[in-house]
Amino acid sequence: MDIWHRIGYIFRLSNFGAFVFLFLNIGLMFLILLYVGLNEINVLIFISIYALVFAVGLSPIGEWIFSLSLGAKNIKRNDIKLKLYPLLDIVREQARQRSPYISKNIKLKIIQDDTINAFAVGRKTICVTRGLLNLEDEEIMSILAHEFGHIAYRHTLIQVLVTCSNVLVSIFLLIIKILCWIIAGFFSLFSFANKSYISGIIITLCAAFSSFLIWLWTKFCLLFLRWSMRENEYLADEYAYLLGYGNMLASILDRSVCTQPQKGFLKALYSTHPSNDNRIAKLQKLGVEYSIY
Repeated sequence: MDIWHRIGYIFRLSNFGAFVFLFLNIGLMFLILLYVGLNEINVLIFISIYALVFAVGLSPIGEWIFSLSLGAKNIKRNDIKLKLYPLLDIVREQARQRSPYISKNIKLKIIQDDTINAFAVGRKTICVTRGLLNLEDEEIMSILAHEFGHIAYRHTLIQVLVTCSNVLVSIFLLIIKILCWIIAGFFSLFSFANKSYISGIIITLCAAFSSFLIWLWTKFCLLFLRWSMRENEYLADEYAYLLGYGNMLASILDRSVCTQPQKGFLKALYSTHPSNDNRIAKLQKLGVEYSIY
């Protein structure tokens, strides 16, 4: 597959929300820079910091940090290695036949959690929960095939790109929030000391309102990102189907052993995964013959 096909995997409709999230965050940072003084030096510093954070995110150090944030650690037990790595090798070779650019050196890490789940991290890491070991071999392979879909479609690369921008924006917003409350606290104390209670209340309310605006901005941006994450789950399911694991993946989803959104309209909007029924329906449209009845 040539470079243009790989770029096409990134700039596709399902990633639209992620890029909106990214541009909104970068736009906000530039507005902040504009307020403090937008000049060549500030822009260069910002671009340099972002490039450095992104480079670290793509490096083994970045994958280690992301894995650590999930509570994933290296697999030390030989019996677990003997259980998982032969299955990983089979699925990896199947995936590389379809997507040759996938790394040969995919590492597995384990999360000490009894739920059944897996997460692709960066370009070379897949984290699995301890609960995954309770599945049959082909069931484990179907979940691994789904995670290879995320790697093949560069979802993990976009995840790093978005996470890096989010880290910088979060730091910016945290600094702004702290400064707002410090300034508000100082002027409120000054106003109350001079018995100007109305001024003190107004200043405090302004600080609270600025915090609310920051919270609202974050929630607004997340709407776009979470939409992309749900759409990309369908693509990863399709990839598992193309590798021959569609029926088994549908069976696992029907047993509700994978992440799905909580009930409620707003909770569904902010969910990272579509409902399992919707995912099964998509697989059936692709040609999966799975039926519970």
